[in-house]
Amino acid sequence: MNDVYTGSIFIDLIVLLVLMFLFARHEADWEPTTARSGVFFYYLNPKAIIVFLPQFALCRLLMSWYWGFSQVLILLLFFLPLTPLLHRFFYVPWRKALLIAGCFLGYMMVIAVAIHKERAADEESSRTGPVGEFRLELERSREEGESSP
Repeated sequence: MNDVYTGSIFIDLIVLLVLMFLFARHEADWEPTTARSGVFFYYLNPKAIIVFLPQFALCRLLMSWYWGFSQVLILLLFFLPLTPLLHRFFYVPWRKALLIAGCFLGYMMVIAVAIHKERAADEESSRTGPVGEFRLELERSREEGESSP
């Protein structure tokens, strides 16, 4: 489970930068990339990495640890500083910063639902154990045998 979500932190950053480009193309501060040593600094905005990457990592980490109703609280705590950060560091007007943060919150809701479903499936499979999985396989094979003539 962890290998999927560590690489997707950068996808979150790319989604936010695409939203900034779509909604605030002319107002946002697009710093030219000057650091050529790292792969991610070459393709992404270095200021966006410094400002948002710790926040995205913490959000993903908390959502994978605490799931269910607490994910709503995590998303709210994640959403609240996003608009002022966009306004402060990227000089995006307040209305457009709120629009970008709202669209990004919708994206993170989809991610939270995916994390919740995966955790529920993991818990269900760990609850049944190896004996329960063996029984399920036997029942499936019997049903397939009965359905095929």
